[in-house]
Amino acid sequence: MHRIPDKLEPYPIGWRAKLGLLVPSHDTGYGSYEYLVMAPDGVVPLETRIPGRSVGIEDFRSLADGAVAAADMLSDARPDIIDFIPTAPCFVMGAQRERDLVSEIADKTGILSTSGGQSVIDALRFVESDRVVMYTPYTAEVQQLTNGYFGDQGIEVLGSRNLSFVDAASINRVSPYEILSDIVALTREHPEADGVFVVGGCFRTLEIVARLEEIIGIPVVGTQQANMFNCLRLTGVDDELCGFGRLLDSPRPVP
Repeated sequence: MHRIPDKLEPYPIGWRAKLGLLVPSHDTGYGSYEYLVMAPDGVVPLETRIPGRSVGIEDFRSLADGAVAAADMLSDARPDIIDFIPTAPCFVMGAQRERDLVSEIADKTGILSTSGGQSVIDALRFVESDRVVMYTPYTAEVQQLTNGYFGDQGIEVLGSRNLSFVDAASINRVSPYEILSDIVALTREHPEADGVFVVGGCFRTLEIVARLEEIIGIPVVGTQQANMFNCLRLTGVDDELCGFGRLLDSPRPVP
């Protein structure tokens, strides 16, 4: 017979860190799921949606409009950090507007804040990748702006594969092993690359990233992994998370 203990002393939810995530409303759930899968013991992701109904360039440009109000609402849950996680919108708006947005969120909420674009740059620098190829669901127009963003940060984009989707559900339906095959082919076209960035939080990559790195021999960074890396680093959580690629299974510096 199961006996109920006389006294329960459970750890509170997120006793090590609460990660406040600002997620585009077009995310169909896979992005949210990956953060839950990656979160180490004692870390909990908390999310609030911001209006972003498609993955077109104009929606990317306007996605920041609702971010500060959403962050203010999310702050009621008392997260330790607030992360504007979309990466492509950061690339489209540019690094200065991205920094301004992070400052606006921090000023409004009084909470440490970061963003997807900066998380990717920090992640690529951590794995020492400054000549990269990109696998992306977006259009050539978005890619052109992305190349400029990375160039301004000192990272060279050698080539990309752009699938030109216009909705998140289509991105979800791409098989992880189709992604693996495409990236292997892309790195063979650019053997001088020292890293791969998989753009977009709706691609399913967690299942294959470790195996992909074994095959191509260089680090693979995705949107989800980069945001998790930066949130954990900035909140002082230094666990090595095995199975999600070199970025997360290496000891990371914490402030």
